[in-house]
Amino acid sequence: MLTADTYTVIAFGSTTLVSLGAMTAIREIFGRKHQADGSGRARASLRRTPTVFDETPAVGFFRQIDQKFEQLVLETGLEWTPITAFQWTVIAGIVSGGLTLLISGEPLAGIAGAIGGMLALLLCLVLLRARRLALIRDQLPQVLDMLARGTRAGQSTEQAMSLVAEEAGGILGKEFQRCVQELQMGRSMDRVLMSLSSRVRIVDIRILTTTLIVQRRSGGHLSETLERMAMVVRDRLTAARQMKASTGAGRMSTMIVAGIAPLATIAISMLHREHFRLLFEDSLGRVLLVTGIILEIVGLVWVCLLLRQER
Repeated sequence: MLTADTYTVIAFGSTTLVSLGAMTAIREIFGRKHQADGSGRARASLRRTPTVFDETPAVGFFRQIDQKFEQLVLETGLEWTPITAFQWTVIAGIVSGGLTLLISGEPLAGIAGAIGGMLALLLCLVLLRARRLALIRDQLPQVLDMLARGTRAGQSTEQAMSLVAEEAGGILGKEFQRCVQELQMGRSMDRVLMSLSSRVRIVDIRILTTTLIVQRRSGGHLSETLERMAMVVRDRLTAARQMKASTGAGRMSTMIVAGIAPLATIAISMLHREHFRLLFEDSLGRVLLVTGIILEIVGLVWVCLLLRQER
């Protein structure tokens, strides 16, 4: 005879598989919809596939959330579509919440585990985006030097961009390869540079694209401007590294303080489950739990604001 726990595990596994299959079907339907014509046959198109960066800023609250999520996924550099990222987020929530429910046996703990799993995957995406943007900032002075050398040697802006696309490598090398491909397809230089600044949302990239657009319209010594810009970017990176080193102790303290409460909660739920249940069953316990979560969030936000002011 199968026990109740066995039935729970089977039901959890079946729900996870059904959810995964349903989301895969949705991905296939919406992923192939734009590739088929009215007869159902796939058709090839030379048009550039529009992304969220080509859209105007959203107006509604939920549409703004969708737009921010799509931008987050595309800025990580992963080969994921927003639908794929959403699927993995839901799967992480189902797995984390189901495992928490099986271990603790508390529905509220399962819900908290599901939310924690989804937030953990979103945090991973945020860290990947931050890492990619940091790599772009580190590579930008080298790219500016290559553009400056190319224009000083008598090359046009298009030729200098082709040089960067061939020689730079890395993330910016791929971005400039995309720019060169768009130019070869007949897109205007201004549109290409604006698209670059919308894909790589860094202030220095926006300044670079604005400089190139203004230079094409009004003229000027582009090579000298790019060389000065490369020096300024290097100085900013040096200052940012020094500030990061000086605030390392504060950031480490914040991480330790932020991790104590969740780790203590997990330890109490495993070692003293009867005490942990009082937080959910007793009215005073629920009040204390909600108060503790609110104070934890307020404290973390406060410390983050203080660290940002120090920068």
